[in-house]
Amino acid sequence: MTSNFPFLLPIHKWVSSIRLSKIKKGLILTVYIPALLSFSCGTIKVWTAKSLMEDVEKATLKSTDPELVTESMPTLLLLLETLLNEHPTNSDLLLKATKAYTSYGTLLQYKETQKARKQFNRARQLGQAAFERDSSIYRLLNAPYAEFTSISTHLEASDGPLVFWLASSWGSWIYTNTGSLTALADLPKVIFLMEWVIEWNESYEHGAPHLFLGAYYAALPPMLGGNPHKSLHHFDRSEEISQGKALLVPTMKAQYLARQTFDKTMHDSLLNSVVNAPETLDSPLLKLQNELARNIAHQLLSESDAFFY
Repeated sequence: MTSNFPFLLPIHKWVSSIRLSKIKKGLILTVYIPALLSFSCGTIKVWTAKSLMEDVEKATLKSTDPELVTESMPTLLLLLETLLNEHPTNSDLLLKATKAYTSYGTLLQYKETQKARKQFNRARQLGQAAFERDSSIYRLLNAPYAEFTSISTHLEASDGPLVFWLASSWGSWIYTNTGSLTALADLPKVIFLMEWVIEWNESYEHGAPHLFLGAYYAALPPMLGGNPHKSLHHFDRSEEISQGKALLVPTMKAQYLARQTFDKTMHDSLLNSVVNAPETLDSPLLKLQNELARNIAHQLLSESDAFFY
């Protein structure tokens, strides 16, 4: 198990579940989507692909098979890239691609860190590209921090989802590049953007903005802004918003806050609550995320005695 920081957000499992009850999910991905891509680019309609991906997202959020998700993602990413080649400024496609690459990176991170870093970087690039429609925002994203902070005067409520996913992918990319001073220099921008998201809608994605900052403030050293008290506040707030149904909250609280403060009692208690949580209590839209949390919790518990030795 690596100690890398995942983006800690609800994972959108991009495996297909088109309304064909007799066709297995994996078969649809290997047959239906390549067939769609076999048409010339001019005949691929954005609205058709968007409808397909929305059906996929809704159905697969309810799945409990992270491994199948990971294996299936590249085909849908290829579809997105094909569409973006023809429609590079389509805001809906750019947002969906940013989410998809961030989700894929998170699924890969515990086993293939370098590959995950590439997905986060692509997501970050696409998220920034989505803001090219507003020259002021796009310029500020790449400006020095003192100037960057004025970006809040240009952002609107409709930008909320894109800001969230951009900050998530950007933050995950930074954490997988901790050896790069250039990457670390962008960290204040990521925190600023996520704090803006909290002001916009702290309940977005079941309190994920708070979960993100909870992990970040726990994982960072004090010289880079780490603060266990801020971390605890954000973890607790995320727990309140999700009503205890998002198992990534106690899992990440154990992995980052409990380990950072060397609190084995808290660490093991939180993780045991996750692995013992009955699946019947899972909210339909949190099934995949919770299954991922259980997998991580089992691994962390197996390492507990060695870590706290």
